Amino acid sequence: MKNVFLLLASILFTVNLFTQIITKPNFALATHPIVVDEISFSDSLIIITLTVQNQIKGGEFCASEIMYLMEFKNENKTYLTKASGIPLCPATYKFETIGEKLTFTLEFTAFDELPKYINIVEDCDENCFSIYGVIIDKKMNEDINQAYGYFKSGNLDFALALFRTAARENPGYPFAFLYGNIIEVYAMQENFEMAKQWYQFLANSQFADKDLVMEQISRKDFFDQLSD
Repeated sequence: MKNVFLLLASILFTVNLFTQIITKPNFALATHPIVVDEISFSDSLIIITLTVQNQIKGGEFCASEIMYLMEFKNENKTYLTKASGIPLCPATYKFETIGEKLTFTLEFTAFDELPKYINIVEDCDENCFSIYGVIIDKKMNEDINQAYGYFKSGNLDFALALFRTAARENPGYPFAFLYGNIIEVYAMQENFEMAKQWYQFLANSQFADKDLVMEQISRKDFFDQLSD
């Protein structure tokens, strides 16, 4: 009976170890072709699983010993304590083929409180990878995921409503990709007056990725309609 109790206690401890697990969180931009597979938070630890895809012949990849997460509210940082599945620089993982993927995990000390958004930053001299605007907030991720689902199925009214909700309810999110999506949906609905208004708001904003989003919009077929 004692052994059974210890086993149950161990299972309960494992279940409760991570207070929040986020699968495939949305983010604004990344310096490399990389995906955030999962982020797990506990009182003492943050574990992030990433997958990077090689796009060049003879590609190599490694993780710097100096890497940190930064939350946006107070700009607090927490630093890397362990990397698994990836060499620490200057050692490198050598990809054998173009398109090969490498999945690895990074462990960081926890923040004092759960943030809504973070940056993942490798602090090094060259070819450093970073992922900006990773969304931790559960509702914001759900709204964005549902919006993309409606967008792909052609239900533009619902997509627009959810993109706008995510933007409106998260004014502290300092990246512009939601506004790019809103502008595109309005343009697809041929509501160019509203598309222009949101584009002007974007142009006058201080979003960290404003120039990138505006450059992406400039390549869209509807761009000329925004400058009339």
